[in-house]
Amino acid sequence: MQVAPQCFAAAISVGRSQASPDNAKAPETWFAGHLLNADALRRSLALDRDAPLESLVRSAWQRWSLALATRLEGVFTLAILDRGELYLYRDPSGFRDLYLRQIGSDRFAFATDLDGLRRVSPRPLEPSRHALHEYLRFLDIAAPNAWYAGVQAVEPGQWVRCSARGVESGLREETAALATPVVDFDDAVDALEQHLQRSVGQCLEASQSPAAFLSGGVDSALLCAVAGRQRADLTAVTVGFEGAAFDEAPVAQKIASHLGLTHQVLRFSHADDVAAFERLVRQMDQPMADPATPATLLSFEHCRTRFDTVLDGSGVEDAIGFYPPRHMRIAVAYAALLPAAVRRALTRWLQRVPPLAGYTPLVDFEHPAETMIRWKGFTAREIEALCGEPASLEHTQFYRTFERFPRHAHVERYSAVMACLPSERLTQCERITGLPIRYPFCDRAVFDFLRALPVQYRHTPTESKRVLRALLARHVPRPLWDLPKHGFNFPLQRFLAADDHALVRRYVMRGRWLERGLMRADEVRRYAQQYVAGDERLMFRVWALVVLGAWLDAHEDLIIPASGA
Repeated sequence: MQVAPQCFAAAISVGRSQASPDNAKAPETWFAGHLLNADALRRSLALDRDAPLESLVRSAWQRWSLALATRLEGVFTLAILDRGELYLYRDPSGFRDLYLRQIGSDRFAFATDLDGLRRVSPRPLEPSRHALHEYLRFLDIAAPNAWYAGVQAVEPGQWVRCSARGVESGLREETAALATPVVDFDDAVDALEQHLQRSVGQCLEASQSPAAFLSGGVDSALLCAVAGRQRADLTAVTVGFEGAAFDEAPVAQKIASHLGLTHQVLRFSHADDVAAFERLVRQMDQPMADPATPATLLSFEHCRTRFDTVLDGSGVEDAIGFYPPRHMRIAVAYAALLPAAVRRALTRWLQRVPPLAGYTPLVDFEHPAETMIRWKGFTAREIEALCGEPASLEHTQFYRTFERFPRHAHVERYSAVMACLPSERLTQCERITGLPIRYPFCDRAVFDFLRALPVQYRHTPTESKRVLRALLARHVPRPLWDLPKHGFNFPLQRFLAADDHALVRRYVMRGRWLERGLMRADEVRRYAQQYVAGDERLMFRVWALVVLGAWLDAHEDLIIPASGA
């Protein structure tokens, strides 16, 4: 395995002749990330063993063109300038970012981070009102959108081509359609184990001090089980939280003990979390309010000085998909057919009858896609009041993807829209810390195998991740792990309420950013005051404002009149 620099940024012109075919200029290449199969590719391309990754990518491009993306195993972004055309690519995992901006009729700036894009752009970047609305709704911004107007985030697994004709997005390499394996379920479990053993082996091949994150869930437990059989010196790392409702450490400890792994449980104080939050808002590319990000940053910082490779179980869901809960299926298939006025009336009636209040999610939505949103940010009506302007979310990847599917395509739709939600928590923390983290489930062979399995091997109405659970049960007894999962849930309410809601008061009630007119200060403060007074239903909305305010106060030079783009 070979690792390239973490980032790159450049501004180049396109459309200019690069001499005759007999004297063609070699393509220019930029590469950031790591490749697991670099040595095999060098042998295939007859390159020296120590040829740098940029040279490897250049040779691979000259041999395979767009199809080179199917040959590269790892997590990376790349750019290639060839014969007057610029090609940009981001691997399907999405764990590395890549941004593009047109800065002239034939000139483009591109970078792996927005700060880098600012450095190579001749004109200031202005915040996008559409991106602001998207952040307030989802607490994140998904490609192809970005915080700045006129900036495009390259979508994972797709090529973007920039030429004298403009920007062409959505190019994909030619690949054969995935074939459904002709195997029974037990054979599928065997094959998954073989794929994971190979992927984990590649990830840990040169590691001297390996570790793996163990949350107590199926994905991370399975990864530790497979990796632990290959490396007896593997350390399992778990982040513990105060309170049984959040703490997965006891389950993780039982799993690690059964596997014979050294186990570290990291517990951070409130002061640690606040300090991590302050570092994050100074260094994040754009506002992003995943509540678990401060704890993730602290765990990455801890591991960075102790381990040379850390495995993470993320990426399974994009391959195996999601089975939507029953209330989502009912809301999308049936409740969405009711007029909005009828749904509002039913919501009010259900809320007045305590035994039936739990059924309000079936009808309490402006759009049925809302039932699938990870964190409940502001509604479109609330965004309009906050921003003093019409708010449309039709431009977001989430809503566009939702509309692609027929009403009863529940598994396909839910899997696709959940894949639209970015994983910026990991991306940003890896970029900030430089932790060498590896994602075996993002391995192309593992991903393609899981994606091609019959749906009933992946999910049933009563059991999610069926094939992964069956494999884990071969290594760890079910009673140790087959329990209600908390997820990597940060105790957000406790964090925001600490020290008399200090963060809320500092960044929402008294934030300097409110003087710049990005949003209506009176509406922003009203949410904070209502939350501080005890309305915990506003927790995610206020958290979105805390993160936004802290990020803007840390980037005061970026707060300029907002564009309508």
